[in-house]
Amino acid sequence: MFGYIKHLLFCLCRWYRNDNRIILHKQNGKIIECLRYSGLTVSFKGKNSIVEIFEPIKFERRLLANRSKIKISGDNNYICINSTNRSIHNLQVRGMCSNNKLIIGKNFYGMCSIDFCWLDNMVMRIGDDCMFGQDIKFMLGDHHSIYNLATKECINIPRKGIDIGNHVWIARNVRIMKNVTIPCNSVVGAESVVTKEFKEQNCVIAGNPAKIVKTNISWDYANTK
Repeated sequence: MFGYIKHLLFCLCRWYRNDNRIILHKQNGKIIECLRYSGLTVSFKGKNSIVEIFEPIKFERRLLANRSKIKISGDNNYICINSTNRSIHNLQVRGMCSNNKLIIGKNFYGMCSIDFCWLDNMVMRIGDDCMFGQDIKFMLGDHHSIYNLATKECINIPRKGIDIGNHVWIARNVRIMKNVTIPCNSVVGAESVVTKEFKEQNCVIAGNPAKIVKTNISWDYANTK
């Protein structure tokens, strides 16, 4: 009887939330649907969107205001946050219209703000084993249009999303703009503004606008001694 009532309540909640779902993958292999997750606030305004979370995972709050938040305004969006033995601080996802996708790989550590800029059909991927410093901001678009005066053609339409490879360290106060790819095993220096696609792995990218300043490197979580 209790199981039937629980199932009925979830069906009513899904109807009330327009088939928006938070799906939790437990460590024991069990998959459950939940209404919320500790340390994370998810708000839906559209319909048919999914936030999928894989344990173990911890959304840590260092300050009362630093709660991770996901705001989905459109329809048919998908967010996947994979398991990590490290903590996630103050993850902010906003500006999602419709048919967008965000994938955060395994063993992610750090904090960041991701702005989909009210665009549709955008994809952002963060690879496995990535570490982000404080105040990292991703912008998948520009929020406003820039036109060619002669042709009236919009010249700042995003061509693609943002792709962060595996084992990437992004230092504090970095800005990652639209159409950017950061290759695997790379480091992005503090205060950098990245505005283009990079293909060479094992490099240090830094500056404004960012460029490759060092090659043939790797990095580790261990502090220097």
